[in-house]
Amino acid sequence: MSHHLTAPLAELKTELLADGIIDADEVALLRERLYDDGIIDREEADFLFEINDAVTGKPNDAGWAALFVEALTDHVLADEVSPGVLDADEAGWLLAKIEGDGQVDDAELALLINITAKASDCDAGFNAFVLAALKAKVLEDGVVDDEEVEMIEAVIYGTGGGAGAGVDRAEADFLFEINDAVSGEANCAGWQALFVEAIAAHVLEDDVSPGVIDDDEAEYLHGQLYADGQIDAVEQALIKHLKGAAKGAVPAKMQFLFGMYA
Repeated sequence: MSHHLTAPLAELKTELLADGIIDADEVALLRERLYDDGIIDREEADFLFEINDAVTGKPNDAGWAALFVEALTDHVLADEVSPGVLDADEAGWLLAKIEGDGQVDDAELALLINITAKASDCDAGFNAFVLAALKAKVLEDGVVDDEEVEMIEAVIYGTGGGAGAGVDRAEADFLFEINDAVSGEANCAGWQALFVEAIAAHVLEDDVSPGVIDDDEAEYLHGQLYADGQIDAVEQALIKHLKGAAKGAVPAKMQFLFGMYA
């Protein structure tokens, strides 16, 4: 495939997909072709999605997913129009591509997470889609493992998320939904640590009442903690942490919870 630098992308695609997988040599050829001019343009980005849709679930070389994520992140974040930002146009194109084959595969999820982690800002609709896709992935087997904790951390604390590196209400909702779904299962130890830290950050590191649990936050926590009819061990750890970390007087609903579980 010595003509890989000049061949039309449609021709290159046919040759690459002849055996149905992308091997290490093909990854190297693709990298050379895509970065030959230093940029990933829209035609090349479309081409990457076409290749990925054709080989998803196949025994591809690990370098394929890495290149897919890197190149498409560069396409949307290293552009001249909105450098570092995933704007509405880019988000619309990206989500249309990902939803085009009716699934979010592992390479596409890794791309979503990488963009959220690296962007200085992302379109709100994109952030909601990422949370939904990540939730579906985490709940496939009903438990949270170490790798999934790392993915959740990247999204929750990524600069492109709803509150930047902070934890906004949508992200807090997401964490409570995950915890209710996996309550009592053999989750990794990192899940409880992440849940407690992130929810505490949501209520104690906000701009409205930093360090304090205000009435709105107490109402929110009470509703979420009792949403599934129980307060499990992970949520009890959160209550204990909040009792030690919150400043000043707390609303009556939190006083009750502190008395019961902390």
